[in-house]
Amino acid sequence: MTLRGEALSPGGFRCDRRGFTLVEIALALAVLGILATASLPFFQRWKEAIDVRNAAGDVADLMLQARMRSVVERRDYTLSVDYTAETFSAQPAIRPARIAGSVDLFADTSDPDCPSLASRSVLFRPNGTASAAGFEAVYLKSTSAGVAMHYRVKVLGATGKITLERWTGGAWAGAF
Repeated sequence: MTLRGEALSPGGFRCDRRGFTLVEIALALAVLGILATASLPFFQRWKEAIDVRNAAGDVADLMLQARMRSVVERRDYTLSVDYTAETFSAQPAIRPARIAGSVDLFADTSDPDCPSLASRSVLFRPNGTASAAGFEAVYLKSTSAGVAMHYRVKVLGATGKITLERWTGGAWAGAF
């Protein structure tokens, strides 16, 4: 029996059914906890992939800034890469940067067409060129076993052109 649309209990008393029971709330929290735990490895791999991409972008950005400033200010800029300390910087100072813990700067000796920076630095000249002999590059990769991402920031000495590429498993391709 209902009175104006209100539910009545079997004894004839009014029943307000607003809110959730403690059991319903506990069940919802349990389901959310299981989903969060199951998705945690995915988000960890995603974050590490973003870290590698951002680090490669930072290296390319620093190279572009050094090249641009050398032309505008009409003086040499030197980009230095320290593979052991995982740092790169430009002199005169632009901004030194440190590579994230999940990213590794490495010297790739398996790429004969584009060796790692042999001198561990590149000189950008006021005419827009660089001191790199042919193509030289800075290589970055993820240190996580679950994320197999490799990037290289390549410099062509004759023109000073800088490109950012990602390893696709069979070839290097534009990163963005």
